[in-house]
Amino acid sequence: MTHHRSTGRLATVSAALLVAAHSSPVLAQAATGATTPQGEASKGILPITDYSGDLWSRPFLAGDFGAARTDLANHGVQFRIDWDQYVQGVVDGGRDTSTRYGGTLDYLINLDLMRMGVMEGALVKFRAESRYGHSVNGIAGPILPVNTDAFFPLTDELDEDIAFTIIDLNYTQFLSPKLAVLLGKTNTLDGDLNEFASGRGTAQFMNANFIFNPVLALRLPYSTLVAGVVWMPVREKDRTITIINTVMNTGDSSTTTGFDDFGEGTSWNIEADFQYRLGHLPGGQNVGFLYSFDQDFTQFTGEFVFVPGEGIVIPNQTDTWAVYWSGWQYLCVEDEVDAPIDLTNGKPDHQGVGLFARAGFADKDTNPVEWAVSGGVGGRGLFPSRDNDTYGAGYFYESLLTNRLTGILGLKDRNHGFEAFYNIAITPAAQLTLDAQVVEDAFPGTDTSVILGARLFLTF
Repeated sequence: MTHHRSTGRLATVSAALLVAAHSSPVLAQAATGATTPQGEASKGILPITDYSGDLWSRPFLAGDFGAARTDLANHGVQFRIDWDQYVQGVVDGGRDTSTRYGGTLDYLINLDLMRMGVMEGALVKFRAESRYGHSVNGIAGPILPVNTDAFFPLTDELDEDIAFTIIDLNYTQFLSPKLAVLLGKTNTLDGDLNEFASGRGTAQFMNANFIFNPVLALRLPYSTLVAGVVWMPVREKDRTITIINTVMNTGDSSTTTGFDDFGEGTSWNIEADFQYRLGHLPGGQNVGFLYSFDQDFTQFTGEFVFVPGEGIVIPNQTDTWAVYWSGWQYLCVEDEVDAPIDLTNGKPDHQGVGLFARAGFADKDTNPVEWAVSGGVGGRGLFPSRDNDTYGAGYFYESLLTNRLTGILGLKDRNHGFEAFYNIAITPAAQLTLDAQVVEDAFPGTDTSVILGARLFLTF
């Protein structure tokens, strides 16, 4: 798979990215009502985690540092470090049959300025990442990565080591319990949230097709400067409605500040998210629209033009669009919880099983992915005595545009595949995932890839 990476404008569909609808987990928690804590937490916006417990029960391996971590949280400072390690091998097909190892580190700090006594309803989010090792993304063959976590942050070279880069540094201000504004550098992989198919590639599926909608891949950067408004007109225990309206640079700033990208393209995104109950069973949907402008987009369906001195030229246009939908629904649950689902934790909140699906359509003149669909099943607690283990299986299909050039190259008009995973909860802070994928390559001369892998995710 040939990747073209850029810290400016995105060049190919290989730059797999998420919609920035949920500009940060902080806003998503607010949308689901998860920011209404009890007791001491009533002094601030973010709830305070219980850091106590032994190694086998606490949510962070590092623990509470003798109650120092709880004390910091009570004063508005919460932090965590996530370490994801992966081993994947192409065991059949693809461009090469070999095994690769690598990993990423996420450093997250949330500053609750309200709890600090600095500003009512204000939050600051900082997130940085490191990456090392190698992935099978370059040898597996499909257009979008089979290991999403290894693909980001975006760099000029695939699997390029990153010592440290800031992907989030933004400010959120709640103007009321139902209205907030956000400004700053923001990563978009926290956007397309789904109860059974999201999680940044570190908690549920690894293939990008089950983490975000492929029709958005070409037009949304991984990390960029964003300004947005979030309105939550309904926040009840059994249903929520959230409207997210954002404007952002189209250029990716994974390893830059993003200020140099002004004038290099702009995207406007509006999305509506819903949570509800069918009987007592939780479900949710979101629908959104993306419009990108002030940038040159290749017209894949346009006729080639011969320009003297330049040769064969493919025409461009200055705007493009995409629409998308995502949904999930529990089919059965073993526990009754009245609170809305927290879609930001990368795992099913209930012990039970459910279905998920995604669909999207894009401007066929400018987007290599004309339409895409995916769907499957997910859940938690499949086996007795393994209540916290999670699992999922899904199928995806992408319809790819073809023109004279792709016809000459022999590119296929489709890309599809299957993935299944089982996530073993060693402790609440240590997860071991076994993963299998079967994916077809859109390029000629490459057989269908069979990819086996394992992922160890630790939270400190």
